[in-house]
Amino acid sequence: MDRTEYSLLICGATLAGLGAAAAASEAKRDVIVVERTSLVGREFIEAFNPGSGWGKPATDFGRNVRNDWVERNLMEENGPVHLPGLHPVLCLHIKRYGLKVRFLTEIVGIAERDGRYEVLLQDASGCRPMLVGEILDTSTERLTVPGQLVVPGSKRLNAYLHHPDLRNAAIPAPFDESMTVCRGRFPSEVILKVNVAPGADWLEARQRLHRFWQARPAEWASWTIAAVAGTFDSTVPGGLQRLGERWSWLPSEAFANPLSAIDQGYGSYTGTEGKRDAAKAGK
Repeated sequence: MDRTEYSLLICGATLAGLGAAAAASEAKRDVIVVERTSLVGREFIEAFNPGSGWGKPATDFGRNVRNDWVERNLMEENGPVHLPGLHPVLCLHIKRYGLKVRFLTEIVGIAERDGRYEVLLQDASGCRPMLVGEILDTSTERLTVPGQLVVPGSKRLNAYLHHPDLRNAAIPAPFDESMTVCRGRFPSEVILKVNVAPGADWLEARQRLHRFWQARPAEWASWTIAAVAGTFDSTVPGGLQRLGERWSWLPSEAFANPLSAIDQGYGSYTGTEGKRDAAKAGK
C-alpha cells in the first residue's frame, strides 16, 4: 500500500520541483512529487521554451545537471538546450536520486488538519487523502489552490519552424510586434513565439497562431510550422510566495531557463528545516 504521510509534498514535476525534491531528499526528508500529467519539465520542454540568460549554476546539484547536459551534447557551455533530449535525462535523474513522483495525479483539495495539511489526490484509482507537513507548489497555474488558478501576466504559444534548405536560409525579421523568434541547441531548432491573450483558452490560442501564420509575408512563405507546443509559455511572478503556514508557491516557469529553475528549486530546500525556519523568522 502506498504511504499516506509525507514531510513535504511538491506540486509539479517541474524543473524547480525536481531540484527542490532532490535537495529535500538529501536533507533526509520524506518528499513526494505530484504531477498532473505524465511528463517532467513541461513548463519548458512542452512549451518549446529553450530559455535565455544562461549563467553558471550556484549549487553543486545544478553544476552536476549542467555537466550531464553538456556531456550528452544537449547544451553548449552557455546554453541554450536541446529541449526534446531533456525529458529522458530528467527521468534518469529521478531514478538516480530515488525521487518519488506520482504522475497523472490531480490535487483536488487541501485542508488543515492537526497542524498538517490533508491533501486530497485523484488518480486512476479514485480519490484518497494524504497528510503532509509542508507544501511547495511549483506549477505555473498554482494548482494547489484549485478555485483560484493564476492567469499569467502574458503568454505565448510557440512552434518549431521548418525550412527545406535551412543551412542556406537566413531567418527573416519578425513581421509583427507580437512575434519573436529564437533558437534551440541546434541550427534546425528555430522556434516561433506568438503572443496570445492571457485569458485565451487552448482553442482560441491555436486559432490565433494559425491565422497569424497564414497572413505571413512573402519572405516567410517557404517556412512552415513543423510542430506546435503542447502548453503555453507564460510569464508569472518570480520568487517564493507564501500561500499559508508551511505552504509556498515557487513557479518554475518564472525562471529564465531550465537550469536556473533547477538551481533555484534546489537552493530553496538546501539545508535543514531549522535553517528554513530561521530564514522565515527573519522576514
